[in-house]
Amino acid sequence: MSGCHLHRAARWSLLLAPLLLAACGNSHPVDEANGGPATASDACVADDWCAGAAKAVITPTQDEIDGIGESRLYLGSKLQQFNLGGYGINPLQNLPNPLAQFGTSLTQPAQLPVYFSERFQETENTYARVSVLALGDTRIAFVAIDAIGAGNLIQAGMRDALVTASCAVDWCIEPDHIIFGQTHSHASADLQGLWGGVPQEWIDNVLYAGTAQALQTAISQRARADATIATGLTNEFNNYRRPHIDVDADADAHMAMLTFNHAGTRRPIARILQYVAHPTSIDEDPRIPHADYIYGLAHRLERDGGVALYYNGPIADASGAGGDCTYPDPNAYEKVRCRGEAIAAFALEQQARPLPPELAIRNVQVTLPVTNPLFLAAAPIGAFNRYYDFTPEALESIPLLGDILKNVQTEIGQVPSVAQSLVTRVSLGGAGGLEIATIPGEGTNTFGEFIRGLAANANPGADVMLLGLTQNSFGYIIPEEEFNYLDASGNTGFLIPFTNYEEFVSLGPLTAPLLRAEAYIPLFDGPASAYIPEYLRACTSPASEACVLTDIAQNLTYIQRSFAQQCTDAGAPDAFCGLLQPQTPLADACLKLGLLPADLCAVFGTPSP
Repeated sequence: MSGCHLHRAARWSLLLAPLLLAACGNSHPVDEANGGPATASDACVADDWCAGAAKAVITPTQDEIDGIGESRLYLGSKLQQFNLGGYGINPLQNLPNPLAQFGTSLTQPAQLPVYFSERFQETENTYARVSVLALGDTRIAFVAIDAIGAGNLIQAGMRDALVTASCAVDWCIEPDHIIFGQTHSHASADLQGLWGGVPQEWIDNVLYAGTAQALQTAISQRARADATIATGLTNEFNNYRRPHIDVDADADAHMAMLTFNHAGTRRPIARILQYVAHPTSIDEDPRIPHADYIYGLAHRLERDGGVALYYNGPIADASGAGGDCTYPDPNAYEKVRCRGEAIAAFALEQQARPLPPELAIRNVQVTLPVTNPLFLAAAPIGAFNRYYDFTPEALESIPLLGDILKNVQTEIGQVPSVAQSLVTRVSLGGAGGLEIATIPGEGTNTFGEFIRGLAANANPGADVMLLGLTQNSFGYIIPEEEFNYLDASGNTGFLIPFTNYEEFVSLGPLTAPLLRAEAYIPLFDGPASAYIPEYLRACTSPASEACVLTDIAQNLTYIQRSFAQQCTDAGAPDAFCGLLQPQTPLADACLKLGLLPADLCAVFGTPSP
């Protein structure tokens, strides 16, 4: 899941936030931005790049902002409003609003559908942008939407819609050849369910239908193209935001822009830009869906024609910065517009080099255990319904972990839940060309550097683009050596005292090591046995305190007891507090696992008889 902040209108409900997070129309017009259908001279040929692009407005209507009546599991009927991600919290889509008696909600939904700039006399819509790419029989679609993230059910729904749309015009795209990313604006649609979600009518009739229509337009306008890649390094537009465990740590400075021009010209068909900065600057009253700095960035790139897609990189430790306006008294929307235009201007200043027509795509499916106590508690109350499906899976079936557990002569049982995702590598231009790798969440710079190292070994001299929040949105991905739920520095803490923030908005400490082993090493042809870190090897020895599961158990002692106390202090009914407990007692799962001593398993509670 993505990071979240408390909106000022909901900050007074801080007491309830820990408890609740733990529990926790018609399609719009397509903008034919690449200049219309290809002419005969632009016709694609089998041995050259072929590209097309289009975008669709996904701005909600006022009716969708005000709310659509929908059925719910425990509520019967609910007015589903249009919620924006990143500020406030409201994972109770299936339960009554505990603040309804006070005439308020846990988070402030959007109040208006779109921002109109008085200075520029322009409506600043939110968009779905699509670019299609083909070489020979290989077809790929890049898709970027203005949303804070998208759950795996949304990912699946989008892929189904796009595959159907492509086949309807006789240009079928494989579902795992769709590179689906989200811009991560904290003022855009909540497609993860943590902030209250959005109307299903908008998802079906605007998001899916509009993006599918844009895909068909991009296919119909595809043309013979030249490909170039331009890269640069700058920290002018970001700041490092994690605790400085390493005094030299900094946010990722890499910027890369892949461009497809009409063959033999400098007229853009599509530009795909990747940079690293959290879009978290729009939190205005009234609340309005907005793409943050990405609006200004795309607006500047599209001034020359074509469609501009934006992907974040490894942004876990990168906040936004820079891009000051030159005109007087800019408001918040104008400030982020200036930042986006400055980022785009920097990208356009970098030297571009051609990429010869060579294209390959590879995918792997990863399975990641969900050990975060917040998410384990949120799933039973339906907080993620319509957005995520965390399907129970046998622990021994998870790659790498299953190999480690072969020496354990006991029945493993079921882990509470897992997450599954595609991870994709796209190679363009052959040797020394461009390597693209997706990250299914918000990685740190250090995690990104690990992937860059693998790419450099696999394809020396190639440039690298890391597309974060792409193919899935599974929260922060923090390298295991940096991961710690507890913050011993004495800071106030996230949700409960002395706890770190990013760790609580992640699947858990196994995410980074398993992604390395299951995804990136195989995708870049690294030896699978070369990366089994000590903290996983140590799990084959039940007495070893070096095992990462031991650390998880020790941290959960403090975390779960604190949740229980805050639940009681908040005066919530016992039946509601009971929903915070995992469906399978953790103590039972720990004992069945057989990797931890009984006294450590006891910190998870009392085993069943």
